[in-house]
Amino acid sequence: MVRAALRTTTARAAASFQSAAGVHDQWTPRDSPHAHLTAPGLPDALVNGVRIHGSRLPPELVTVVDGIPVTTIARTAVDLARGTTFAEALEALDGGARLICTRTFAITERALRDPRQRALWAPAAHDLLAVAYDSVRTWPGTVVVREALEHVDPGSESPLESRSRAAILEAELPSPEVGYRVLGASGAVYYADFAWPGLRVLGEADGIGKYGDDPAEVRRRLRAERRRQRDLEDAGWIVVRWDSTESPATVIARIKRALHEAAQRSPSSPSNRSNGR
Repeated sequence: MVRAALRTTTARAAASFQSAAGVHDQWTPRDSPHAHLTAPGLPDALVNGVRIHGSRLPPELVTVVDGIPVTTIARTAVDLARGTTFAEALEALDGGARLICTRTFAITERALRDPRQRALWAPAAHDLLAVAYDSVRTWPGTVVVREALEHVDPGSESPLESRSRAAILEAELPSPEVGYRVLGASGAVYYADFAWPGLRVLGEADGIGKYGDDPAEVRRRLRAERRRQRDLEDAGWIVVRWDSTESPATVIARIKRALHEAAQRSPSSPSNRSNGR
């Protein structure tokens, strides 16, 4: 549908919004039943299932993928974030930053787990998102984009992780480290979705499909995950888990309890100092 729609519009038109996200294989906080094109100079319209956005589109924010003119990853992320919730905006921008790192800068997902690599490339990914944001900054629905841009992290490995971090930030809990490298009691190296190292608390966001589809593979992965959690708990970590079926309020309450429990048992907490521990 996108190719056909492009043939009927101006030469400057490009696939955008969810249609561009589909071309880039980009995280999409909200689905759309329409094909989306941005065509500068045309009026906004919905024609035969095609949503036309007649907005400004600088040439540097357009690229070509498989012969299709399409908004860049950065502009697509910003467009998807506009007019959404903070959680959805952070999902779109985190996903854009991560894709910029892996696609534009050719950084492997394994390398992105290295905090030194993330520290090196995250500012460059943020800069590209900021340039895309500057192209729309006076438009309606962009305040949330500006707010979410302050917290973008390409270390976020899934939409659920991004939405979870947004909930943590909105609840004004201590900001966690993302993709934290941690040792189990056995000496094995693991990576936690979230970590509050000073309190020795880890957070794990279990998205749908994490354990696969094949029943035997699911059982194997679940056994491995239980061993991993025991190993981390034996090393003195509190592990908090949640999945995509749980409400943000439920998740935040669970994290709060874990952080409170960790603070109470910490040698530096006021209660422990008063007890002479």
